[in-house]
Amino acid sequence: MFKDSPNILSNTEKSIFLLITLYPIFLITGNLFVNFFYIVISIISIFNFKKSKVFFKSNIFYLLIFFLVYLFFNLFFSLNIINSYPRVIKFLLIILFVKEISTFNNDKTEIYFEKIIKLWVIVYFVVTLDVIFEIIFGFNSLGFRSSLEGRIASFFGDELVVGAFYHFFSLIVLSYLIKNNHQNLLFVLLVILIISVSFMIGERANFIRLFFSIFLFSFLILKINYLKKIAIIGLTLLILGVIFYSNDGLKKRYYNQVSTLYSIDGINKYFKESQYGAHQITAYEIFKNNILFGVGLKNFREESKKSIYENQDYYKTSQRQATHPHQVHLELLSELGLIGYVSFFILIFYSIIFSYKNYLLYKNPYQLSSLIFIISCLIPIIPSGSIFSTFYGGIFWFSFGLMVSFNKNFKFKI
Repeated sequence: MFKDSPNILSNTEKSIFLLITLYPIFLITGNLFVNFFYIVISIISIFNFKKSKVFFKSNIFYLLIFFLVYLFFNLFFSLNIINSYPRVIKFLLIILFVKEISTFNNDKTEIYFEKIIKLWVIVYFVVTLDVIFEIIFGFNSLGFRSSLEGRIASFFGDELVVGAFYHFFSLIVLSYLIKNNHQNLLFVLLVILIISVSFMIGERANFIRLFFSIFLFSFLILKINYLKKIAIIGLTLLILGVIFYSNDGLKKRYYNQVSTLYSIDGINKYFKESQYGAHQITAYEIFKNNILFGVGLKNFREESKKSIYENQDYYKTSQRQATHPHQVHLELLSELGLIGYVSFFILIFYSIIFSYKNYLLYKNPYQLSSLIFIISCLIPIIPSGSIFSTFYGGIFWFSFGLMVSFNKNFKFKI
């Protein structure tokens, strides 16, 4: 994989690149391998500190450390420190990962990164074909079936998370087309295919994020006039309409199960009738009772079951307990409090603005795609996974590390 390029990588760099090459496979094979990925890169990063002088002087590094220090401090206010402590350590591993990917992603290694992306593209299209296979036959190429009507499992089996995987890697694949100067027609056709497949996967929240992400990415990077861009949107919506009316499972997912949304005062009614609403009102009440510091990482599951959070205005209040409140803003507020919430968003907003300024200077589409993915994950109201979980959180922080790694200029003033 590496021997035909003029710049020879060190053994450490080869190890990092091999691990990153396998990242989509790790996501597919499960949380054990995702954790293995971060642990091994973190260990390598510890022995590779000398090459990180520029990153260590950056404000992004200081903000990462500040947030980590807050997480350790927050342990004193955690309802169950045994739940919280492993996630604090996980964030330390994330910082080491971000440091390492920022160190080696440079001009010397650009050619190797392109080779990695080629392999990611292959994996992505294998997953795409598998999703289409399951849409047609009701089971995937390995015989896995979804446990829910209107949802696709693909290679992920019982974990119905292929939509989040598809969201992230779709942006990377489109960036690859732009980076390699493929024609606009191929880009547009792929956009329509990706949006259609994501719609048929049946993960409503991830579809909304993907739709938002791809059209924002396309409007910023595609060099065609606005009239043509609007025409593409119209054609895409027409195709989605045809798919919707021809599939009973999708009608159930996108209309019957959320029909309340389409009525007067629909959003308020939907949240009062849905399990998401029960989770989120509980998280809000937990935040009000623990405004400054929250209840500690991974403690929503402990606090939400208490009877004081019963709310009969919400039909599924008896099902309010969950591993997390399924909304990133309420997760942060309920578990880390207002101080943790502000600390997190100072880190994220600064990193996004700083990275966008680098994008404007160097026009790297991979950086733009990672930046847009981060923004899409933080859209309010829409249900989401936990940003401290292994799978969803792993993709979020991987994208953050990728976004930051393309910052060639750390001297911008914000």
